[in-house]
This record gives sequence, C-alpha cells and structure tokens, in this order.
Amino acid sequence: MPILDMTAMVDVVFNLLIFFMVSTTFITVQQALPVDLPQASTSLPQAGSLPTVTVAADDSIYVGGVEVAESGLVDALRAEIETLGQNVVVLRADQSISHGLSVRVMDLIMTAGGTRIAISTGN
Repeated sequence: MPILDMTAMVDVVFNLLIFFMVSTTFITVQQALPVDLPQASTSLPQAGSLPTVTVAADDSIYVGGVEVAESGLVDALRAEIETLGQNVVVLRADQSISHGLSVRVMDLIMTAGGTRIAISTGN
C-alpha cells in the first residue's frame, strides 16, 4: 500500500496562511478625525501610508491630521507627498459638505502634485 507524503502540502498551506496573515495587517484606515463618510457597497480598503486630506462637517480641512486653511492646503499637501513619497492622495470628506467644497479640495490636491485621488468611504 503506497504512503502519501503530506509534508509538501502542509508547507504550502502554512505559507499561504502566513502570507494572508501578514498582508492583512498592512491595511489600515486613519480614524483620528470623526468624519461621517458616505457608504459604498463596492469600496476597497486602502493602505495607511498614503497622504490623507480630511474635510470635516464644519468645512475644516486637515492634512495628515493637522488642520490647515484652504489657502494653505497646497503647500501642506505638497510637503506630505514629498515626505511619504506617494502621489495617490486619500480624500476623506464628510458626506454633509457641499459639492463645491469637495471639487475645490480635489482641484487643490491635483495642484499639490497628487496624480490620483482615492475617495474614502465608510464600511
């Protein structure tokens, strides 16, 4: 009766388990500022090492957790982009802000050097 060697299969399963455990710990979301994000059923998790612009319900703007005026957003975000070395910027905007403000902020993000904007949504 032939004996089936399970060692190789067990090694593959453990490697896959370790890979998925390690890769899921890198997915983080900045939760420091209370923002009521709009809901989306097709949203994907984003990495936490991306420059983040947050627009709160009272129209205050934050770059990396530090409040900035709308006129100072470009300079602050440009510094954040250079520090992190990422051109993809995450926009966390409260769902109650005006459409005009969100478009102005997205335009300022592109002016600061952001090549793509990832719009953050709730879970």
